[in-house]
Amino acid sequence: MNRRKSAVAGTAVAVLAAAGGVTALLWPSDQGGQAAAALTVAAVPPDPAAQQPELHAELDSLDLATTPNGGAELPQRDTRKFSMVSVSWNDPAVAPQGAIEVRTRSVKTGSWSGWETLGVAEPAADRPDEVARTHGATDAIWTGLSDGVAARIAGGGTVPAALKINLIDTDAKGGKGGQGGGEEVSPSAQPSVSDSAEPAGDEITESPDPQVSDLPTEPATEPVPDETSQPPATTAPPAGTPSTGTGPAPESTSAVPVPTSTVPVKAQLPAYVSRAGWNADESLVKYAIEYTNDARMVWVHHTGFGNAYTCAQSASVVRGIQVNDVKVKGLSDMGYNFLVDACGTLYEGRKGGVTNAVIGAHTVGFNTGSVGIALLGDYTTLKPSDAAMTTIAQVAAARLGAYNHSPTGIASMTEGVANRYWKQGSTVTFPAISGHKDGEKGTNGGYLTECPGTNLYSQLNTIRARSVQQITGLAGKSLAGGLSVGGIFYVRNAVTFDWVVSTPSAQIAKFEVQIDGQTVATLPGTARTSGNIAVPTGSHWIRVRATHVAGGTALTGAYKVVGDVTAPSLSGPAIVTRTGTVTATSVPIAVTYKASDAVKLYTVTATKPARTNLVPTGTAWKTTVKPGVNTTYSLTARDASLNGRTAAVTTRTTLVAETAGKKTGTWATRKATGHLGGRALAATKKNTKLTYAFTGRSASLIFSRGTTTGKADIYLDGKKVATVDTKSGSTSYRQALWSKSFKAGKHTVVVVVAGTSGRPAVITDGLAYVS
Repeated sequence: MNRRKSAVAGTAVAVLAAAGGVTALLWPSDQGGQAAAALTVAAVPPDPAAQQPELHAELDSLDLATTPNGGAELPQRDTRKFSMVSVSWNDPAVAPQGAIEVRTRSVKTGSWSGWETLGVAEPAADRPDEVARTHGATDAIWTGLSDGVAARIAGGGTVPAALKINLIDTDAKGGKGGQGGGEEVSPSAQPSVSDSAEPAGDEITESPDPQVSDLPTEPATEPVPDETSQPPATTAPPAGTPSTGTGPAPESTSAVPVPTSTVPVKAQLPAYVSRAGWNADESLVKYAIEYTNDARMVWVHHTGFGNAYTCAQSASVVRGIQVNDVKVKGLSDMGYNFLVDACGTLYEGRKGGVTNAVIGAHTVGFNTGSVGIALLGDYTTLKPSDAAMTTIAQVAAARLGAYNHSPTGIASMTEGVANRYWKQGSTVTFPAISGHKDGEKGTNGGYLTECPGTNLYSQLNTIRARSVQQITGLAGKSLAGGLSVGGIFYVRNAVTFDWVVSTPSAQIAKFEVQIDGQTVATLPGTARTSGNIAVPTGSHWIRVRATHVAGGTALTGAYKVVGDVTAPSLSGPAIVTRTGTVTATSVPIAVTYKASDAVKLYTVTATKPARTNLVPTGTAWKTTVKPGVNTTYSLTARDASLNGRTAAVTTRTTLVAETAGKKTGTWATRKATGHLGGRALAATKKNTKLTYAFTGRSASLIFSRGTTTGKADIYLDGKKVATVDTKSGSTSYRQALWSKSFKAGKHTVVVVVAGTSGRPAVITDGLAYVS
């Protein structure tokens, strides 16, 4: 796109630090370095239900009237508030011959600017359907928040039809103008990164990360440093050389030595502000976005308007560019694949996904198989910031590396448009990172555009050199100081994080340990462990950010860590009798308990009388106890952070022989080795009773069972509480058939023979109780 000088009043640029991101890209099999490959074009259909975001850009268009001298003008007038402006006309092939100038009135000062020149935007789209929809236009310039405009086009040439001046309110809300835009935004506003909550301000998105949340439990082998990370240095090759001939050499881009390695750089894509983060208006995208299967080179652009924006206003600028590209120029969506502001913050551009080879509309003839990245501002006279160049270099390394291409190699591109310097269909070679002007040559060999501006173009060798100076092979190795459960690492209040990296330590400026995107420790490039890192109570994300000495960054995966210093709650243990088989040395009991934790209950363990792992969410441990001795039961509940709570109780379980009961009616003694003590009491007459008195909290009645034994009614403290049928398909002895827990104290339990017809006998063998 045409990026001629635009004299917009300057303002201070706020420093905006954006945290880095993590990317994982699929590496195709080796295809022979930079050898040409067929590009398959597919399409992403528009979203039929796309909604305009609450914060968006709106467009007002005003007609320009022709003047007697063959020009056009819009006299000075009041307008709704806006912060970007452009001029457009119907036919892109018929542009105004005279200078296009505008002036605007600042909302903040009430003063009018001087006349500012708008450059005609050269064609950028080359897909036939998209080309057919385009109009002639200038690129929009940033004016800051304004409420008045005037425009003029010098006479002396053809005046295109439907001349309009377009006022873009970049911060409209709810369909109403005048909400935002320029000077009113605090220059200190800063996008933030958060893995656990929605970021404040612009949404910084980390690029996709393949790493799972659980780190290896065994020590990982440290990768061997990439021996190709410092290839021999040479100067950059000429750009725009047809395979069938030699084109004019490009202007020098600086004396910085540039490596010419063809080895891909496995860099991560930097953190970026997503389309949702900058409030892209997806309802504007009404046509299919096309994409292909390769990205061979990167075209570097500048947007060409002045440098008066602050980094806090970058999202507003990006919204305005989208509206101008779609509503004014007629493109399918924003033309660029990525945009970068003066502070180095990366913005997602054309829809389709940052990891897909989306065909943009930025460099006519060479959009397919390339990536277009634009630096916000005019770099004809202003020097690009170090942060911006670092971001461009890292994006180039990451996107080209994703398709197995080197950022310092040579790209073979196919000219896709007729009647240009290169014959349509011919193969043209460019440095893998090139300036827009390298792909825009007239038939006489001269450049058709100044983009990306003299001072950015002269730094392309710096960007190329920096593109191979990237952090590679950074990955989490292990977490220590807690316990991993279900992919989450639980600690009390501290964690140690170890990592591996391929880049040699001498090339790493620092490591930063981050909790929820905020740096909590800075370590030298030789570090591979965080040491003890404090973890506040609650759920957090930990990761490590590495910075190359050249400025590029990379991050490990983010791992969820939960800090918890509060022990679980534990009620119990309580010992109660239960049904089952009784012996002289073993009485069935249940140890009841209930454990819970506000974060994550992990274990409940019995440590006395013997160590036993219990079900954490259970309520009873069924076991047996030796009667007649004091027994201590100790349970410990632990949460996943290994906070523990212990509770214990000491009880005695007593066996009472049936002979100790008070008899009412006739009870006969039955002798057999299966009975406790070799004997039991039996009765057959209805309402015959046997009464046990004891002091305790739980008791069970013991019977013998057989094919002809009958029923008994059970009374607790004078109240009938159950009827027990002692009949069984076979004879069995010492069976606790009834068990009950109650408040500790003195109690009576009475067995009353029910006199069951045909099988009246009831044989009782004693009582067991817990005290």
